[in-house]
Amino acid sequence: MIRSSGFSKLIFFVLYFLSFMLLWEWVRPIDQITNTGFLHFFVMFAGLSLLLYYFGLDWRISGLFKIGFIIAVLQQLYFEAAFLQFGSWIPDFIASIGRSLALTIQQDWNAVSDVYRSLLFFILLWLTTYLIHYWISVRKQLFLFYLFTVIYVALLDTFSPYSAEFSIVRIILIGFLLMGMLTLQRILDQEQLKQSANQYQKWIVPLVVMIAFSSVAAYAAPKSEPIWDDPVPFITGIAGGNGTGTGGVNRLGYGVDDSQLGGSFVGDDTTVFTVVTNAPQYWRIEMKDRYTGKGWESSSAITGEGPGFTIGEEVPLELSVVNEEEEPVTATFDIQLPYNHVVYPYNPLQLEEGDAERFVLDPVNEKITSFNGPERVELDTYEWTFEEPRYSLTALRETTELGEFSETGELDQYLQLPQELPDRVYDLAEEITENEDNWYGKAKAIERYFSQNDFTYDQENIPVPGEGEDYVDQFLFDTKRGYCDNFSTSMTVLLRAVDIPARWVKGYTDGEMIGQVEGGLNEYEVTNNNAHSWVEVFFPSVGWVPFEPTIGYSSNVSLDYDIETNRDTEPVEETEPEEQEDTSTPVPLEDEGPTDETGMEGQGVSATTFWENVRAFITENRMALIFSTLLVAALMTLIYRMRFRWLPRVLILYYSFKKDDDIFVKAYMSLLKQLDRYGLKREENQTLRDYAKKIDAFFGTNEMGKLTAQYERILYRQEKQEPNWRDMRELWENLIKRTTG
Repeated sequence: MIRSSGFSKLIFFVLYFLSFMLLWEWVRPIDQITNTGFLHFFVMFAGLSLLLYYFGLDWRISGLFKIGFIIAVLQQLYFEAAFLQFGSWIPDFIASIGRSLALTIQQDWNAVSDVYRSLLFFILLWLTTYLIHYWISVRKQLFLFYLFTVIYVALLDTFSPYSAEFSIVRIILIGFLLMGMLTLQRILDQEQLKQSANQYQKWIVPLVVMIAFSSVAAYAAPKSEPIWDDPVPFITGIAGGNGTGTGGVNRLGYGVDDSQLGGSFVGDDTTVFTVVTNAPQYWRIEMKDRYTGKGWESSSAITGEGPGFTIGEEVPLELSVVNEEEEPVTATFDIQLPYNHVVYPYNPLQLEEGDAERFVLDPVNEKITSFNGPERVELDTYEWTFEEPRYSLTALRETTELGEFSETGELDQYLQLPQELPDRVYDLAEEITENEDNWYGKAKAIERYFSQNDFTYDQENIPVPGEGEDYVDQFLFDTKRGYCDNFSTSMTVLLRAVDIPARWVKGYTDGEMIGQVEGGLNEYEVTNNNAHSWVEVFFPSVGWVPFEPTIGYSSNVSLDYDIETNRDTEPVEETEPEEQEDTSTPVPLEDEGPTDETGMEGQGVSATTFWENVRAFITENRMALIFSTLLVAALMTLIYRMRFRWLPRVLILYYSFKKDDDIFVKAYMSLLKQLDRYGLKREENQTLRDYAKKIDAFFGTNEMGKLTAQYERILYRQEKQEPNWRDMRELWENLIKRTTG
């Protein structure tokens, strides 16, 4: 335990508690900026660690307490077996940590297990609490931790959804009080004064009054508008972004956050997977059903749980009516860029291969996730058996209303639109579909609208809607340029505006055929450039049918033309001629937060090219760079090791310009440190007078004795220092120069 008086123990308890409150400010934002849950366990661990340090338990005992707490929490969070059934969960725990360690060595950070991530977080908190204990009990300085806390919260407030409006106020109040108390502790220790309530009252009461008054005044005072509303566009612009009004430059690929669509992108040829099949199609990942005016979200919280199935079992997902007369086909996936979700075709029947114990279909977003035990697992390969979808044109054209589904309300989320959606969007939807009398005709009319009305497919200079602007309204009436997210979102909203249930779907296009394999099957390569979004429309007698509004793309939808036609019948146009102009155009999903990459348009070079040039330079000059680094490191080490030779000259120059009242005291303390570096160390219980005699005996002078006598007169008699420094400076310089020999 902290060995001191009862009042001192109370003060240290307050210091540890205030430090814990500061540390808590680091943990608070985590649930908003990551998928980390059960944060109260981590907060409890931080509090337990600081409490154990306060009581001063032996490090072995406190270590056992902490390890036991960590293991108990990890077992409760990630393993179903009871804690005392060690044989049921400990082998899985050790195996999970072992696999994740191997993945860490391979720098495959995304593949490590949740158990391993949580363990690392506990270890990080352990180290942090030890540092806090050291700063409080030994150094009695906590400014560095306080400074980084302010920077951390400010950065999160600027670049993440986390609002630090009240957090920064708490940090200022706690931090100033904590640093004020630690300053008093240092003064008491330096002067070897006994701590008492009276001393603290004289110090703390004015400190608290000052902090409270300044905080209230600052909070109540009128504040000017921010000079810099949002630094993000500026930063992305400096790095080559698109300037004001755009969302920077994103890299193509799959991501999970679609809440803010817009902005430009650059291509990415990274291979995601190859697939062997004779039935190429759009490969599905998930869907979103709630349009916010800025992007897409799920209508309810994604659970991550739902109907499960294993290899060979029927998939609990029916997208459209299956024709049982059709022969099932297969698609074998070879994954190059692993995720823990499974890419799947339309009308999946079952998985034939895949190294996972079970698969879970999320009922909210229809994403399929692979699991081994409680942990998500990334698969290298798997094979789907599926029914190639074919849709009856007669059934599609006969649909004019929801029928029985209008009474159940189960499709209401696919008709949702924000109240703020401008009226002209509704008017446009009515205008486009006014000549059609069935849902299929209306859907095709909206699909064709984009290719017939001067819309342009473009990857650059795509704006992000500002405050009060609607993403679809901006695209339909202002810019008329964009990529798949713009086209697919706009078609979905227009369909809903005329009461046709529709939803927004994400996945990949069919890719590029790269050859044939044994059995006459074709092999397709799918890259991040094939990441795509499209539209699904619900027809009561058919199911969900995909539509492709993006200019330059075709969804390969197969129709049964089971209707009688004549010359007066309107031809069925699956793809307008002009839509075929560029079937290989890369299309983005605008949610790649973790893979954002900025271009450098102002300098005429993309970020990808820039980093490729950097890598090429490093590769070509590897040996020279290694040699230069070693040389600089050796030189810096030599300079540091020889500092006792050159530092006195720097100190002499420094103090020759100083005019402070306490200049002699500072110079004397610098002399003590230099003598210590020179090798003349002062013993722990040695007085300054005895130490001065030792120094004078070593150098054969009386200079240290005179300097020490003057220092003691200043320290204990409160004599003025400035005249004494002028008198003592020559002695001080002579002595400190002797340490350079």
